Amino acid sequence: MRQTMVIVRKDLREALRTGAFYFYVALILAITAVVGVRALGGVIGGQVDTLLEQGLAPAEVAAAIEPLMGTVLVMLSLQSMVMFAFFGSGHNLVMEKTKRSLESLLCTPVSLKQVCLGKTLAIFVPCVVVGLLLAFAAVVGADQLFLAPKAGQSVMPGAATIVATLVAVPLVFFLFVALVVVLQLIITRIQWINGILAGLFAAIVVALNYGLGGFGLTPQSIVFVSLAVAAVLVLATVFLSRIITKERIVLSSKG
Repeated sequence: MRQTMVIVRKDLREALRTGAFYFYVALILAITAVVGVRALGGVIGGQVDTLLEQGLAPAEVAAAIEPLMGTVLVMLSLQSMVMFAFFGSGHNLVMEKTKRSLESLLCTPVSLKQVCLGKTLAIFVPCVVVGLLLAFAAVVGADQLFLAPKAGQSVMPGAATIVATLVAVPLVFFLFVALVVVLQLIITRIQWINGILAGLFAAIVVALNYGLGGFGLTPQSIVFVSLAVAAVLVLATVFLSRIITKERIVLSSKG
């Protein structure tokens, strides 16, 4: 575990020293603020208007909108994490393969499992922190700026949904990153990485949307559907990790 943490600290230090890291944080913050908050206020605000026109009391409106806000929080959290990985630290391993610095790491006594775990955590930690902060900020901002003034009271996800989001979304994202790391280690054409990230994210979003739509927008369904998606990601990662060798990684870095 100590050797794994050495890899994590090294990658995090390198990321924090680059201006690109902070640029991408600012970029995703701007996207979340401009697009996320406005979209939430417009779409969910329309639902609030409809319920108020039906004569529902503010408390009834809040109760009716709460499950939808919970789903938005889940999807926005995952989207923010993946966006940050897509634009920023998710490509660090590709750069290491291009510069041949990964080959030097493979010559050390560190095992492939430690390399995979270290690289996964180095991407996972900053993306989860940034993603959760931005998602919660967007939901709170949309509530205070657009929804609460219309509904007459705050319209926020329930405590159980928030806890489920803090547990389920990072779990799915961790396994998503682990799978991407494994693919980056074995893939020979590094220009495919963007397509792989986008394709995996789209598949996860579709699975979560269909799952939550089918089982209902409850904290229990969020956890259940997330565990189902996580199980698929685990199976895919375990299957691919069986074919990883140091020789295959070195050969893939040479195209």
